[in-house]
Amino acid sequence: MANNAMNKPYGSFVQLIEQLTQWHSQLEKHAPQESCVKLFEEIRSRIIKSNEKKIPIAKLVKEDALNEMEWFLLLYLSTLNLLKIMVPAAYRIPNLLQQSSPFSSRTVALETLFSGNSVLFKKGILRVANGAVEVIQNLLIGTTQNNPHLKDSPRTFSPKKVMSELNKYVIGQYEAKKLLVAGVFEHLAKCSQSSDIPFTKNNIFISGPTGCGKTYLCQCLARILKIPFVHADASQYTQTGYAGMSVSNILQPLQSLAKNKNTLPLSIVFIDEIDKLHEGGERWGVSSGNVQAELLRLIEGKTFTAPDYFSNRPIEWDISRVLFVVGGAFESLQVKHMDKSVGFTHTSSIYRTTLSADDYIGYGMLPELVGRFSYFIQLLPLEKEDLRRILLNPHNGPIYQYKKLLNSSTPIQPALVEEMVDYAYEQRLGARGLQQKVGQLFQQQFLEKSVKVVI
Repeated sequence: MANNAMNKPYGSFVQLIEQLTQWHSQLEKHAPQESCVKLFEEIRSRIIKSNEKKIPIAKLVKEDALNEMEWFLLLYLSTLNLLKIMVPAAYRIPNLLQQSSPFSSRTVALETLFSGNSVLFKKGILRVANGAVEVIQNLLIGTTQNNPHLKDSPRTFSPKKVMSELNKYVIGQYEAKKLLVAGVFEHLAKCSQSSDIPFTKNNIFISGPTGCGKTYLCQCLARILKIPFVHADASQYTQTGYAGMSVSNILQPLQSLAKNKNTLPLSIVFIDEIDKLHEGGERWGVSSGNVQAELLRLIEGKTFTAPDYFSNRPIEWDISRVLFVVGGAFESLQVKHMDKSVGFTHTSSIYRTTLSADDYIGYGMLPELVGRFSYFIQLLPLEKEDLRRILLNPHNGPIYQYKKLLNSSTPIQPALVEEMVDYAYEQRLGARGLQQKVGQLFQQQFLEKSVKVVI
């Protein structure tokens, strides 16, 4: 079965860069060839399906059919050029041929590209001078008009205006939304002040059941504010020196967006599944508590040292403008309220009572890590009325999305709506359950209507 991700276009520049840096890291660390090829094919497939205004490189590949080697050369060199703060601007041909790429054995084909017959050289995207390959046009970035994160024009926002916009897309969770907006605006206010003032960063800790909208809430807020958003899964990371991804990889997508030397842009980094790192657990053969300690180093500081993946030299990044938000379901968390031990269920009063830092520490989170968060936000479980409103949301609800894809105006029967709501509620899947059921409903219509797609 094909990988579902390969069927999805990139929704943003940050998504593309996140996968490209992951792929580059695999190549540099000599990951298994099968893994490198699989990720390469996924990136290539998603670029082809992407909107040219959001992903400028898509325009070239749609106009000119590139062969496998041209694809590899374009993506590999463009990625290195994008990380030009960390790597040299020119790459010698002999060194390039020795890279641990899935296609490095095809040296004859690669050398043919350098003869000048490739579209990459004819269009002035790459050039060869004195035995070195240089990137002249980096089509990953395009122009500043195509990349809103690189614009210099100031933008003015107010909490009231942002809340109004957020309410269109995120149903319910009013108290959580107010706290999140307050926390983010406090961070924005501090970042707008003189750098001489020693402000303390107010990172945010979010808990709530699966499917209640932890990631989506932060994602929407970043989109409204037009700042980069990075999503990371805490369960993928491990202690430095062990198998798995290093915590420093979390910041890689932002490194390519840095306009000022070694300073990461104003952004939100959401680290999900933080509850999976509770003490007493083990991931990748190393204590989860040690991974928490690695995250603490990242979250608590104003600077962070990340390795130069090309020369292996450490570089210190200013991360003072990066707001860290962590989230987790904490499904097995048990606390005592009103002399009664309760857990996360549909009827539990724990959702009506704000959890304290001590509750998370008792669950197995490091006190030092919990102490680095100023805002503790608890999302409520989605009740049936919430799920119904999400399903029928005229701005971006699941039914609205599929109707737009199918150009359909056919109303959904009320009985079917209730069936979907009941399923998501009883299975405790939240909004994800709605998306599943709506997808199943419209699958047959996609086939029956023979929807035409131009890619």
